[in-house]
Amino acid sequence: MSIRPALIILVLLFGAAPALAADLDHSPFDKLLKQNVKKGLLNYEGFVDNKAFKEYVAKIGQTVPAELPSRAARLAFWINAYNALTIQSVLVHWPKIKSVSNIYPKFGFFERKVNIVGGQKYSLNDIENKIIRPRFNEPRIHAALNCASISCPPIQPFAFHAQQLNQQLDTAFATFANDASRNLVDPSSGRIQLSQIFNWYGKDFASAGGPAKYVAGFIKDEKQKAMLLNAKKVDFLKYNWQLNKL
Repeated sequence: MSIRPALIILVLLFGAAPALAADLDHSPFDKLLKQNVKKGLLNYEGFVDNKAFKEYVAKIGQTVPAELPSRAARLAFWINAYNALTIQSVLVHWPKIKSVSNIYPKFGFFERKVNIVGGQKYSLNDIENKIIRPRFNEPRIHAALNCASISCPPIQPFAFHAQQLNQQLDTAFATFANDASRNLVDPSSGRIQLSQIFNWYGKDFASAGGPAKYVAGFIKDEKQKAMLLNAKKVDFLKYNWQLNKL
């Protein structure tokens, strides 16, 4: 039986076939980021009492990710959700907040289940470690997710979109990898000091032979690239949890 007659039979038996859910429009968030991101830092004032941002966060709360039309759409959605909900969580304590590390005890900023996605409550850690990392197995997300701190990868001046996702993830990771304030590879001393992110999530880069080899794939400088590919020892920089505000 061909697919078309089979579809006709299903429609007759069960009614019209359900259409795939449309992707969430990320353009309002994209516009706000373009207006308020500079050199990897964020102007949080631009999000305070912003109607478009409030509406976007509300739509995150209403959208069921599993119903989005593609894997890329789902991953882009979860990345944007994490970043937008992190900004919203900062705004709850704005303008007094200095660091996300001491708002609640023991980094409770990331543990509190107060973020609504698809009608369910999640913590930021739930989104990162129970959804994005295990479901998508995509190491580049570590440069796309932003935890509102100085040592986080530079926040990108754009929202992530399904159609450009691969290129955007490459851009985010290359920006992070080549930032000497976050990943220091010094040919003169032979010392490699990577972000603590590569220490915390080292197993996510195991398939590439470890963080140093994975980072090497995005490094522009040939001497630095060679150092990383042949690294015997990798140190990790101290993490700065101060707020990444302009």
